Amino acid sequence: MDQDTISFVRSSLSQGRTVFYDFPDRYAFMLLEAAMREDEVEISSLKKGPFRSLLKKPIVRDFLGAHGRSVVRRKDLQSAWSGEVQAYRLTLGNWPRFEEKPDQRWDQITRRGWNLVLQLNFSMSHTRELEKFVPTWRDHIGTPYHPIAGKGELTLAWARIDLDLETREALIEEIQSDWIQDVAYNVEVRSNEVERWKEYQRECLKPIAKRWPDTILTAAIWFLVQEIGIRSLFYHTFESGQKLKQIGANLPPRSIYTDLPRRFCFEETHNGPLFIRDTARKELKALFTDPLTKWFVLELDH
Repeated sequence: MDQDTISFVRSSLSQGRTVFYDFPDRYAFMLLEAAMREDEVEISSLKKGPFRSLLKKPIVRDFLGAHGRSVVRRKDLQSAWSGEVQAYRLTLGNWPRFEEKPDQRWDQITRRGWNLVLQLNFSMSHTRELEKFVPTWRDHIGTPYHPIAGKGELTLAWARIDLDLETREALIEEIQSDWIQDVAYNVEVRSNEVERWKEYQRECLKPIAKRWPDTILTAAIWFLVQEIGIRSLFYHTFESGQKLKQIGANLPPRSIYTDLPRRFCFEETHNGPLFIRDTARKELKALFTDPLTKWFVLELDH
């Protein structure tokens, strides 16, 4: 992606940040709503659609059972909130920095240019709780070589994104969390503060740590669909992602590129994003002729 497009998209967040709320399986309601072409649809038609597996989730099944109607409205899905709501602060950045020349192998970017970065940051109330457990936590924030927000924000996770406004397509290149790994490390080796880190991990982080991949992917889809108007979302498979992003060592967790997108109703396809297929990179064009090169795709215009 070029710098002008990233700067334009970054201006879409009010004052460069916004609040995002999440609860377990929120994405199920969000995807059902995003796929609706009318303000009201028959539940029976949802059972035949591409997101029918979401209707089997207990939170959705219970909601529709209590709903007691044969149709569901868009505003019904928008108001289906759980009591376990977590608040986060979203910020936008880019990868690598604009003053740096992108290195596709080092930066793990599929096409030439830069990635937009959606950063999922903890709320101030969470950082205040962290401060009580570990007053020195600011000394243990992750590597500057990763696209965390900084500037007073504590980033739980981020998503690196490439997109095209004309084709209304986006490719989620990567999701990652340094903070979960940093805390696990501190629990093991920070001998003078291990008990403080353990208490924070147990009291504050445990439910968040379990759900962070769902939360950042939910936030990314929400932002791309609701704020940018994207209708086709692509996601790397484990195998093709290694080739396309030229990853040699330090492979990501397999579940992040297999189980996670399937849970969100992404389907495998051999046809990648148009803006990637039309790239001038010869090695990318060659990969599209390889029957083993696959992507995950979430189409919202069925």
